[in-house]
Amino acid sequence: MIVRMVMALALASVGVIGQAWAADGPTTTAGAAELVAPAAYQTPALSPDGRRVALIAPHPDGSRLMLADADHPATMRPIALAHGQDAEWVRWAGDAKLLLGVHVPGTAAPRLLLVDPATGSRTLLGGKEALGDDVIHLDPKGRFALLSVPGAHDGPPAVWRVDLASGSAARVVAPRKGVREWVADSAGVVRAGIESEGRHRWLLYRAADGEDFRRAARSGASNERDVDAIVPVAGSSLGYAIAAAPDGRYALFRYDLATDRLGELVYANKSVDLDGFQVSAEGVPLGVGYTDDRERSLWFDAGLRAVQAKLDAERPESINRIVSISADRQRLLVWRTAPDQPGSYWLYDTASGTAHALADAYPLLAGKRFSATRSVSYKARDGLAIPAYLTLPAGRAAKDLPLIVMVHGGPYARDDWSYDPWVQYLAGKGYAVLQPNYRGSTGFGREFEDAGDGQWGRGMQDDADDGARWLAQQGVADGKRICIMGASYGGYAAMWAAAHDTHVYRCAISFAGISDIDAQLRFDAPTFPSRAELKGWRARIQGKARSLQSLSPLHFAADVRMPLMIAHGTEDGTVPVTQSIAMHDALQKLGRAHDFVLYPGEDHGLDGPANAADFLDRVGAFLDRFNPN
Repeated sequence: MIVRMVMALALASVGVIGQAWAADGPTTTAGAAELVAPAAYQTPALSPDGRRVALIAPHPDGSRLMLADADHPATMRPIALAHGQDAEWVRWAGDAKLLLGVHVPGTAAPRLLLVDPATGSRTLLGGKEALGDDVIHLDPKGRFALLSVPGAHDGPPAVWRVDLASGSAARVVAPRKGVREWVADSAGVVRAGIESEGRHRWLLYRAADGEDFRRAARSGASNERDVDAIVPVAGSSLGYAIAAAPDGRYALFRYDLATDRLGELVYANKSVDLDGFQVSAEGVPLGVGYTDDRERSLWFDAGLRAVQAKLDAERPESINRIVSISADRQRLLVWRTAPDQPGSYWLYDTASGTAHALADAYPLLAGKRFSATRSVSYKARDGLAIPAYLTLPAGRAAKDLPLIVMVHGGPYARDDWSYDPWVQYLAGKGYAVLQPNYRGSTGFGREFEDAGDGQWGRGMQDDADDGARWLAQQGVADGKRICIMGASYGGYAAMWAAAHDTHVYRCAISFAGISDIDAQLRFDAPTFPSRAELKGWRARIQGKARSLQSLSPLHFAADVRMPLMIAHGTEDGTVPVTQSIAMHDALQKLGRAHDFVLYPGEDHGLDGPANAADFLDRVGAFLDRFNPN
């Protein structure tokens, strides 16, 4: 797996794209409404005995719980929820109970619902207590669950124990100032809490239930140690954690909770950070996940490693992720997907060595053709290697194509090799799409992430520009037909490009973008634990710029000359709609023509299928006018 990854990156870094890159086959006939239709099935879970599968299915009146015989998926039947209840996830609590995280009409916080799959009876857990649905431990025999419950106004969380037989709940760990996370071991004992103040963190630890928590020996260790995840082993002071290795990449270590010290390195990838890891109930690490050019699963367990190898050999063009495992590890639920494969669920049986299809997540897209996505790498103007993804429209030669540079949000996030309806919509219209993981993107180590500090509107923006220029120089893109598009931080990048024309882009499209950074930070201020952390975040954005205003598109609205489309949801709780309204008002006063649309009731994304389709249709019409294929 590592060899394939290194070869892929090495080939991509050469920077030459030949005719071998030209995709074949017809362009997809899927329309915007089909592409953005919600998944027919979500968050599947295999019962511990491996006999049944539970899934969530969207429905106009609220999500439905679906239950199927694992060997006979045609037997899938719905278990209706109350009108308006929307289930977000489902987990088995033993073989005879299902636990659902649901949104209940009239309540702000999500709730937990216990379902008997045999009778369909439902019990709202916690009684009048609004406990939410943040489960930090679920007893494998279905006796109880532990929930992390935030205090008023998102205050420090407490831990509550919910009895799954009676539905009653009791607080077992009180909230503590500065503690943002509690951690339980596999026996269901809360063993640790992570306390922070400014740039410092402490680990609160106890050896057993009933003991008081105390700060571990290394009290006040700096957050720069970057301990990102902790899994205690029951009956021991030891456990495992993902933390920054000496080279700055997140790796898996043994971890001593009593002293808050990292121990032996278990696994590190030489190119990228780890996404996560799994540990058995006995405290044995089973495997890790990471994303290089695509998502990978590396199992330490010999049996699971053999299964993964077989799955990958059968479908090398797919991501084959094991999402649920029976208690005896004889049956596994597998998610298969790729950028040109929207995704389906399969059941693998280790006894027979065979897999059969369980459910297609996007049946409306069955039989459609999509455009392939490849991992590439190019050099930024300062020599930094920028990993990216390039999607070429199916059926067209990789020559003189109109290009969309799609900038991801975050900005401290990353794009990956996965199905993306926006990308497939644009490719279906004949556009090449470049998704740059510009400096500051996560997953590529601390050094690469830190390279984005102080680079809003500067180095991060240059990385997107340089990718567009690179594709034009290779002859893949028509240098006169390039537009930039993005959401959230990507929307900021699009508006910044419109206000600071570098003669790369012909037009720009912003969804839920930030136009005034200072106003955004004032909006975000209540979410920071301390003024010191808010000040640190401000410095991370501003860097050596003279002010935040000097980095804000709103203050350069007079310089907007290229066609600009602005869209936003009116109920956005992450980037308030006033960010887009302010830019619209400024452009309107200046007499600058632009497209502007608001989506009532939408949050930071477009959850309503009709609105999601409308947005893509508007994007298509905008590009037809200003960057025709």
